[in-house]
Amino acid sequence: MTAFIDDLDRPLSEPHAIDPSAVASLRLKGHAVVRGLASASEIAAYRPAIEAAVLKYAERAAPLSDRDTYGKAFLQVPNLWMRSEVVREFVYASRFAKVAAELLGVSGVRLYHDQALYKEPGGGHTPWHQDQNYWPLDTNDTITMWMPLIDIPAEVGSMTFANGSHLHGDLGPWIIGDESEAAFSDLVAREGYETETHGAMRAGDATFHKGWTLHRAPANNSNLLRSVMTIIWYADGTKVGAIDSPARKFDHQIWLSGKEPGTPADGPINPRLWPPSEANVGEQTG
Repeated sequence: MTAFIDDLDRPLSEPHAIDPSAVASLRLKGHAVVRGLASASEIAAYRPAIEAAVLKYAERAAPLSDRDTYGKAFLQVPNLWMRSEVVREFVYASRFAKVAAELLGVSGVRLYHDQALYKEPGGGHTPWHQDQNYWPLDTNDTITMWMPLIDIPAEVGSMTFANGSHLHGDLGPWIIGDESEAAFSDLVAREGYETETHGAMRAGDATFHKGWTLHRAPANNSNLLRSVMTIIWYADGTKVGAIDSPARKFDHQIWLSGKEPGTPADGPINPRLWPPSEANVGEQTG
């Protein structure tokens, strides 16, 4: 397939070297930062297609004052790769997937899903939570890339992580909301987890964190629309896990094609993105 955007600094298939310290950080702390994973010109090329889908959704969103804590945290739009060929080229980028595989220390990764997370001016905090409470995947080799599409100053900031929390697996049944914020705030204080943020970020920098890494984000008290694109991958060869909560039942149907627990998590919307499979290798040229 021909690239939809062909005037970039480098193709999205071109690899990006990561420092060994990032691999060590993900293993020990559960998170890492990779600066300059995408260039400013690459982000500028793909951002309009991503933002078009988000802003279309935003037109239907209730006013901030009418939303609950979760709704105030961000405008959340998943599966943008299904809505736009340009966004699919970005989400399918083997450069990003290869970094995810290298950080996890696995030979290959599959797409779980993408989602844009736009925190509006005046938007509330994102409560403490663990992503993998939602994911019916029988593996701990899961990872999320969080990439800002604009420069994020220190006063807005990036996510805050509880170092080493991923090593303890499932820390509680709470899904994101007021209850998770209260319960995990108590846990962080009680267990003495050191918290860490990567602070200000440039467009195209990215943080990566494991599925069980406890994390949150501050409120947006600026006039800036905090525009972020995320992509989630899991190790190739993973099987569908237990469907043991309403959240996992939802994810099972939406993002794993309803495949039976214990069968390979390789449904039609979970392509292998590293190494690129024959079905999507054409997407890697942009």
